[in-house]
Parts: sequence; structure tokens; C-alpha cells
Amino acid sequence: MEILIGTIVGFIILCFVAPFLNFLGGWISGWLIKVTIGNMIVSGLSLIGIHIPIESFPLFFGTLNVIAGFFRATTINNKGN
Repeated sequence: MEILIGTIVGFIILCFVAPFLNFLGGWISGWLIKVTIGNMIVSGLSLIGIHIPIESFPLFFGTLNVIAGFFRATTINNKGN
């Protein structure tokens, strides 16, 4: 019974913690992009009509990472002889 309760609690914690970890990874990559090649990205996006301020890159990429996490799919290739 204790193992079942522990499994259920662990599953609930994983469901709530995983999106925060996804956001953190996206936020860190957005910050790295901002400090390294941010100006080039901003000027390139503005050429095609998308205006995103460089200060919002970490939040933007963190949010995109969480949204993209819901659309991940695994592909298994079974090659039978």
C-alpha cells in the first residue's frame, strides 16, 4: 500500500515539475541567445515583420519550450528481416 501511495505521489510531482524544468531549460537557452547573438536574431526577425524585444527572449523561448513539450513524439523503427 505504501508503494502505491509513493508511486501516485511521485507521478503527481513529476506532472507538476516537468513543465517547470522545460521552462527553465528554454529560459536558459533564451538568455544565452540574448547575450550572444540576440541582436542578429532581432534584426533578422524584424526583416520579416516579427518584432520581439531582445529583453523578452528568455521568457519567449521558455514559453515556446513548454508548448513544444506537449507535441513531442517518439518514433520507433522496427526493421524486420
